[in-house]
Amino acid sequence: MINGSSNDASTNAPRISSSETNQRDPFVISRCRRNNEVTVNNDDTNNDSTEETDVEEKLLTIYCRAGKLGAAYYTIQTGELHILEELPDRAPEFLMFRNLFRQVEPLQVLLDGRTQSAFVSAVKKTVFADGEGGGKCKLVFLASKEYSFEACKRRIYLLSLPTEPKNCTDEERTLFLRTVIDFNQTQTVHALGALLKYLDLNWSNLNLDLQSKPQFLSLRRISLKDIVTIDEDTYRGLQIFSTISHPSNFKKGVQGSNKEGLSLFYIFSKCSSKVGQKMMRVLMQHPTTNLETIKRRQDAVEFFMKPQSDTIMRNMCSSLRFIKNVNGILTKIKELSAKPYQWKSLYNTLYNAVLICEMCENVGKYSEFLEQLAAFDNNKLYEMALYMNRIIDFDLSKTERKFTVKAGVDQELDMKKQTMASLHTLMSETAKVELERLPLFVEECTMLYMPHLGYLLGVKIWAEGLTMEEKQLPDMKFMFQNNDYIHYKSKGCEELDVMIGDTYPEIVAHETRIKLRLTAVILDNLNTLAACVDACAELDCLIAIAKVSIEYNFVRPTMSPEKIIDIKDGRHPLHILTTDNFVPNDAQTSAGACARILTGPNASGKSVYMKMIGLIVYLAHIGSFVPARTATIGIIRHIRSRLQTAECVATHMSAFLIDLKQMELALQESTSDSLILIDEFGKGTSEVDGLSLLAACLNTFLFQGDACPHIFLSTHFLNIREYIVETPLVKFLRFEHVMDGDAPVFLFRVTEGCVDSSFALQVARASGVDGGVLDRASEVADSMKYEGILIVRFENVMDGDAPVFLFRVTEGCVDSSFALRVARASGVDGGVLDRASEVADSMKNNCLPPQNKKITTKLKAFTEIIKSDLAEDI
Repeated sequence: MINGSSNDASTNAPRISSSETNQRDPFVISRCRRNNEVTVNNDDTNNDSTEETDVEEKLLTIYCRAGKLGAAYYTIQTGELHILEELPDRAPEFLMFRNLFRQVEPLQVLLDGRTQSAFVSAVKKTVFADGEGGGKCKLVFLASKEYSFEACKRRIYLLSLPTEPKNCTDEERTLFLRTVIDFNQTQTVHALGALLKYLDLNWSNLNLDLQSKPQFLSLRRISLKDIVTIDEDTYRGLQIFSTISHPSNFKKGVQGSNKEGLSLFYIFSKCSSKVGQKMMRVLMQHPTTNLETIKRRQDAVEFFMKPQSDTIMRNMCSSLRFIKNVNGILTKIKELSAKPYQWKSLYNTLYNAVLICEMCENVGKYSEFLEQLAAFDNNKLYEMALYMNRIIDFDLSKTERKFTVKAGVDQELDMKKQTMASLHTLMSETAKVELERLPLFVEECTMLYMPHLGYLLGVKIWAEGLTMEEKQLPDMKFMFQNNDYIHYKSKGCEELDVMIGDTYPEIVAHETRIKLRLTAVILDNLNTLAACVDACAELDCLIAIAKVSIEYNFVRPTMSPEKIIDIKDGRHPLHILTTDNFVPNDAQTSAGACARILTGPNASGKSVYMKMIGLIVYLAHIGSFVPARTATIGIIRHIRSRLQTAECVATHMSAFLIDLKQMELALQESTSDSLILIDEFGKGTSEVDGLSLLAACLNTFLFQGDACPHIFLSTHFLNIREYIVETPLVKFLRFEHVMDGDAPVFLFRVTEGCVDSSFALQVARASGVDGGVLDRASEVADSMKYEGILIVRFENVMDGDAPVFLFRVTEGCVDSSFALRVARASGVDGGVLDRASEVADSMKNNCLPPQNKKITTKLKAFTEIIKSDLAEDI
């Protein structure tokens, strides 16, 4: 684009105006009309270019064989390539894949066509999960030949990265790639090779550009070996994330259209930069078991919570606002398609990254993380920022909407620009002279420049339906017609071609050569820049955590490798937002007493108490401070729960079956360093079957002895004590209350003991339920009479011992809930169900269940250990 400026020679000279006509030609230099008005084309705009959408489209390739998972994913917008270190992933839940899927949030998932059916089922369940934002991902099956190990390895050897040695041979590239990729991890090699081949074949469809090819600006390895595994139901039950779909049906389910509701992530969404906000989501989806990582984060958070750190924290936040994802910008720069605002964003990122590193130099002694930031090579970052500042004219680039070099950088370029600057006045005069030579019926003409054609005279069409002969003008050579303008080559245009030549294209080409040299300098230091931006994003997250910790008076937890959870005056981090009088509570478990059974009336706070424990443990493992007076948390590797029944017609499972699935996962995956939260399991079936299942599951945990996980269980089965093994591992807790007449007053404070009533009717009366209904409910509870009620049931037939449900309603009452049979069909361990059956039979016969030799043997051994310990103490 060429921009002119006004230059009035006299009162009768053509007047330069910035007014725009309806028909704009980007090559027009000046426009002249019969009313002596000459307009110089000026496409300047005061509106800043806004950054493109932040939604990143990612392709995830998965390869799972022999219980091992390998994966790779690519971000289309930024050119970032990630590979997952091969790790075990067990059927049928494949929790590692689910954790990876949550972190990546891909646009497409690529699978081998011969993948085992169990893994395909788990992938489909995850990808097409019904719910908020579900089904937005596409599942693609590739031909098995795409996963051939040798073919994948050959494709990886062709991978070209900016970090490889310059002018390297094929052997040198192979050696370099072997230092980056472990080719012994066959599943990872399969996944990466198939992903690269898919990008080669489908890039034009993915990027909508037939000329370009995929760019790989970085290759990073990610690991899930240190992750605290949390299933989707636990994430939902603890309200760590809570996505709300867009209210419009047209935008619902579209990537980037959802927003966050009341959740833990919503509270911590206080990052200053967009890269920090993305990093916060990744950090919260990857709680870690690495004590060093947790301590490094806690030290940084503790530093920013100090009053004397307020000034430096504010200064860092001011700089963090300008930190952008440089890989996305550099992809555009490498393709020579970067816009001026992207160059400006890159410069701002460099400049502020240097400022942040310099600020960390003075405070690095307080935190290992800040010390690492201060240790970045500031000289390289400063050098890149200095080059950009001295070369690029950002203001003029914004005006001309192209990369523009400052004056004084290149003498030859300056001379060309001086020639071009004098061109506008010459064009104005030429347009005036040409208009005088034209016939009087021509009201307007323009002077324009087009590459390869040179300078042309544009004449506005003077009549409709002109023939070719009528378009011919004296002393003019017809060139072409474009919309309302006919373009000619006049004698004046020919003189300009000889005198000035292709000045404008030469300027663009010269600036492009300078831009390429600048791009090469930046790409040479890409690793340093990308690593610094990632560190700044994590710094943004830690500052956000510090802000939340200051606002809500969180404290630093003590992390321990021992088996312990000791929380004093803990609070629920979400409930303290909605109430001013939250009652804090303690929670303790240890290796010798790791199970807590919680009883209490309805609405007394049992569910909130257990969620509080789960959230405090979770926060401690992302390096955050926690809402408590003090907290000592042992390293937890799994958090499992039965907190919330996520019912959905699409799952084809009843509420009780969903509860069984959640309990089954807790039984299968739990270890000694797991946290199990169980809220009223068994309430979805008959009391006898529910109690027997709960007792059997709890006994299964307790039989593990020292390997028993941390358990917090709430129940209304007040006689559960009679059906579980007596062991010091278990302690009964209850929520305190006092009676005000017939109504209970809840104190929301946990103490030892067990309640004798759920006070369900009293709670319903306090909640405003009609008194007549409650009086009738009391009568029914007393007499168990069903007068005036039609009892209906769902029909079923028996196939041996297994019920076959016909899903048809009929009159009558069932004589069994078939809870144990449904549990067996759902995959719950047979030993657990056999014991549950024995307990249920004993309850019906009003007697104790038969002794289990395995149980009694373990109890005797445990008793002897206790006796010997007591004898030593005495």
